Amino acid sequence: MDILKELEQYDLSAEQYEECLRTIINKKNGDIDLDWSEICNQYQLPISTDSLRKANGTIFGGYFIYEYLKHKNSLKNNNTNNQSDEHKQENKIDDIQKRFGCEVSINKDGSLSSSKLLEMTENDSKDPEYLLKAHGFDSSLWQISSARNTIRQVISKQDGIVTLYASYLTVKPIQDNNISLSKIEEVFDKLDRNYSLPKIKERNDYLQGDKLLLINIADLHMNLQASMLTTGNEYDCDIAEDLFSYVIEDIVTRTNNYKFNEIVFIIGGDMLNNDSIQNTTTKGTAQDCDIHYYDAYERCCDMLIKAIDILSQKAKVKVIYVPANHDEQTGFKIAKFIDAWYRNDNTINVDYLPLARKYMKFGKTLLCFAHDANVKKLPMLIADEAREYWSDVDTTEVFLQHLHTENVLMEEFNMRIQRLPTISAKSKWTTDNGYSSKRQCKTFIFDIEDGLTDVIYTPIKSNRVQMNK
Repeated sequence: MDILKELEQYDLSAEQYEECLRTIINKKNGDIDLDWSEICNQYQLPISTDSLRKANGTIFGGYFIYEYLKHKNSLKNNNTNNQSDEHKQENKIDDIQKRFGCEVSINKDGSLSSSKLLEMTENDSKDPEYLLKAHGFDSSLWQISSARNTIRQVISKQDGIVTLYASYLTVKPIQDNNISLSKIEEVFDKLDRNYSLPKIKERNDYLQGDKLLLINIADLHMNLQASMLTTGNEYDCDIAEDLFSYVIEDIVTRTNNYKFNEIVFIIGGDMLNNDSIQNTTTKGTAQDCDIHYYDAYERCCDMLIKAIDILSQKAKVKVIYVPANHDEQTGFKIAKFIDAWYRNDNTINVDYLPLARKYMKFGKTLLCFAHDANVKKLPMLIADEAREYWSDVDTTEVFLQHLHTENVLMEEFNMRIQRLPTISAKSKWTTDNGYSSKRQCKTFIFDIEDGLTDVIYTPIKSNRVQMNK
């Protein structure tokens, strides 16, 4: 019986035939959930499903399987005999080397002795470099004291001849006490003695793309009156206005190389210290004030108009009013005044709505502004109030004021809630209660694709007030 021709009639290789047999056996044992027609289709068998199931008169019958296995075993034995002839000589060489017994010993004088049975030529046996390497020694560290090689076996390996040498080697460490200038040079030549400082590659890609400048001079408390006697620092309307102008000038100067799409300018946020002619906050808490309420209101309006005029020379300006606890009513009046002042200027937009939280989107960033908030509730509030932006942003930046202290309150789930510092001096109340923080203004630059890229700090030094007067 010609086994291979029988398989060819079924268009099956030996591997496919055995795989099909395993599938049939698994089917009969109930190990797979295939019917006989599916097996016929899987292996494209030119027989009916009933013939496959009964297996009589097919290659899946018992007699053919017996002949196939006998043929397979015969091929396996022939391959084994052929391979044994090829490896016979190699195994013989391995056995001789194992019986020889290689060893390395340490002598009293610090030298090492090594014995190995090596397969090499006569020329190899006379080459010190070859012998050191064959015995496993580094020629840069060891030198030969004595060497002896004797022929042990000559073996025919297929068409060639293999000569085995019993090699005995004694080596000692190389001791070079003669340090010469040339050897020193040789060592240093391997080092890079021509090193020069890498060149600084200046980059200006940070200036590229659409940018937004956010200015939030939080808690200015203009009209607060504080003296060295009562608070340890001085503060009044003149000082507040000087510091406010200094911050604007500092920001404009330090961003001179930028081209902004828009400048966001936050007003309100306790920009004034009092909210009534009785010198009280919105809820009626008495305040130490410098000048009359009307005068303070007028000075604040003038100061803001001047600042907006300066900023508008760099880019269009979006003014956003943020209600606060000291000047909620006055802040709204100031925002309406600014809106009326620039009513015919299309480059300046004023959001004067008295909402506790304000939102705007720039590129992939959602910006949220508030004077204060419950940080635990704030993420859910933002998700509800600014839901129209969620599908278009991947980062949310929240800016709070009120406590005069810089602090990142939360940063997770691509949302960062931070509290901003103030440039205002301490009042008697904050001094009495021991509240103190670094006086500075924190300004932000956003990229339309990358989000927040730069933070600018404008510090307030104690002598800056005298310098500006």
